[in-house]
Amino acid sequence: MYFPDSCKRSNALCDYFDTAKGQKISRSYVVHLQKRIKALEAECSQLGSQHATAAPDVQSMLRSGGLVTLKENAETRYLGPSSGIAMTRIVMHFAKTQTQSASMQDIVSHNKARQIRDRFALELIKPTSKVYPLISSVAASDLPSRGLTGKLLEIFNHKAQFMLPTLHEPSLLRTVNHVYAGSMDPYQNFVLRIVLAVSMQKLDSRYAGLADSYYLAAMPYLEASIKQKDLGTLQCLALIAQYSMVTPTRTASYWVVGLACKLCQELRLTEETTIGSPRFQQGEPPGPLEIDMRRRLFWIIFSMETGLAHSLGRPSAFACSYDHPNVQFFQAVDDEYIGKRGIVPVCPRSIKKQVAIHFLSMRLLQLEIRRKLYLSKKPVPKDNEDPWFYSMEQKLRSWVHSCPREDGGSGLDEVWFKGRFNTMVIFLYRPSPQIPKPSLAAAKACFEACTFNVQMHRHQEANRSVDITWIWTQSTFLALNTLLWTLSYPEIRKEHSKMVVENHLKEAKECIVAAAGLWPGVEAAVALYEDLIDACLRAYDNPQELSVAIKSEANEDIPRVYHIDASLPSKSSPSKIQHPVDSAPLSEIAPLPLPSTVAHSRFLPFAANGSPSLNTFESTNSSESPYMVSPETYSSPTCDTTLEQHVKQVPLPMFSVAPFSTEQMHSVTPINSYEQYFASMADPYFHYLQMPDLHQSSWPSLSQQQQVELMYCLESDDVGCG
Repeated sequence: MYFPDSCKRSNALCDYFDTAKGQKISRSYVVHLQKRIKALEAECSQLGSQHATAAPDVQSMLRSGGLVTLKENAETRYLGPSSGIAMTRIVMHFAKTQTQSASMQDIVSHNKARQIRDRFALELIKPTSKVYPLISSVAASDLPSRGLTGKLLEIFNHKAQFMLPTLHEPSLLRTVNHVYAGSMDPYQNFVLRIVLAVSMQKLDSRYAGLADSYYLAAMPYLEASIKQKDLGTLQCLALIAQYSMVTPTRTASYWVVGLACKLCQELRLTEETTIGSPRFQQGEPPGPLEIDMRRRLFWIIFSMETGLAHSLGRPSAFACSYDHPNVQFFQAVDDEYIGKRGIVPVCPRSIKKQVAIHFLSMRLLQLEIRRKLYLSKKPVPKDNEDPWFYSMEQKLRSWVHSCPREDGGSGLDEVWFKGRFNTMVIFLYRPSPQIPKPSLAAAKACFEACTFNVQMHRHQEANRSVDITWIWTQSTFLALNTLLWTLSYPEIRKEHSKMVVENHLKEAKECIVAAAGLWPGVEAAVALYEDLIDACLRAYDNPQELSVAIKSEANEDIPRVYHIDASLPSKSSPSKIQHPVDSAPLSEIAPLPLPSTVAHSRFLPFAANGSPSLNTFESTNSSESPYMVSPETYSSPTCDTTLEQHVKQVPLPMFSVAPFSTEQMHSVTPINSYEQYFASMADPYFHYLQMPDLHQSSWPSLSQQQQVELMYCLESDDVGCG
């Protein structure tokens, strides 16, 4: 470009108007940018050639996030370190090391990558169950019969309310009665229809399309519910996010949960000192029921937001200067004992509420681990021998030993909580930005935790004791990725034969295949893992070889073992009911034999036998919240990202709780859907619910005739919550 010189010779003003920035910019600046771009491109080219021959830097591999895309030429999305993207890089590098490949294209050939893309495309255009599509193009026009609605309500209370008690059950029953009596209240109509949708999704995959039709039917009532900006609005948003956890949806749940966080802050629900304040300056203070519901909704939204922030590796909207929120938990009694006048005295404890509180409390230890290992670099800890790890595992063990012994048939039993404990062990001891080179003992802990969880997931899927949610699917990928990483240690390969490891990997793939029927992109990931697993298993042919990207000190000593005080009394009373997973005891479901020399090691996950016992953590808080327990004693499950999300040739699967789930939204939204209602919202919240303009697709969807057929089947079936 010669404009600056020619303008200078002619003594003319050489600039142009940038319409995007709304200002004039000198052409000499453009020339400077062009030269700078050429210099940077040359530098990148030089660094790329050096990177091809040099071993990758472990710290940068674990510290940096990643930009991923749903499909080719789509907008990139950011995933941070806690999302598990670093584990994918490590596993891929390990696979390349064992096959002596320069890139993933040598492992996953061009033809195989094309087959994976084609398989992914087929999944997107065929989201069908056994007979009927999983989605609907027509909103349900009528409600089910009152008798069927009552049965679906029981399923909702029995399944959904155990983990997230979003609604007050007696109030929900009154809402249902009012709607069937002809009420046109938007909140009541929205809640009833979304509750029916959630219940049908949890009932059977056959009714997924019918559930989606009621999800569509609820959307026209959302605008008026949002405008209220009260607890009812929070309940509506939480129900949308809850529905998105059990099936891929059109709704951008990332923004829905973000909106709920903003509303929590505006309603002053994030502080115990303000949670009992009146909504308006001159208003009356809330009653006992409203205060309890405020606490419930804060903890539910807090759990959803922090879970999303962790699984995506992004900052949380609840940015606070203290280590944990100071809002008390809600009352651990059944809803029938909680009314506007207060709590019925001398009422029994609720199994449902205890399970919910224990589940919601898991986020606090997750936050502590994430803050310590996955955010900014800190002077300590420097390795797994740091006392912080011992303290952290003590808190984890205290949490798992204090879990409810009964599940009320919800599937969230003691085995399930032990699985969440093992997930936290993986999160604690896998490679992280703070500890990029874990010790051998840490790798052993991860191996045992992964094999336990894989077996647990297999039994859960076979017995249908839990929902195949997005979190369940991602937890399976987490276990599979981490299991492959542990094979980089010769000691792990020496202790566990190739045949045993192959069986564990086979079970993990079976779990992924089970999720492929519901979550798009998962089946294509199975094809990718087949090549990666074969590449990683070649390490058994090189027993002494170790990847420098994973662990550079081949002769690193095993760190000292911390022993838990064996004098602590055990609380291992047997459960009074049979586990939904199996009638067999835990030791038969997922045996994890522990070496006697390290049976009490702080590096080992919770096992069926040989596990140390701790006191159950007792409440030390006021009697106002009878199940209130110290926030420092809890943990949370974690989610990983699939390998498919990080291979350039393969498009990404769609997950409903991630912000990039909106990429598939308009392709399945009927013309007369709720988009027209969003467009009329003269409200600042509208910004958070707007969806991008996306291309159309040919997804098969449930027709009105199929809705009638499915409703007839549902009416004819003996619907129950058992």
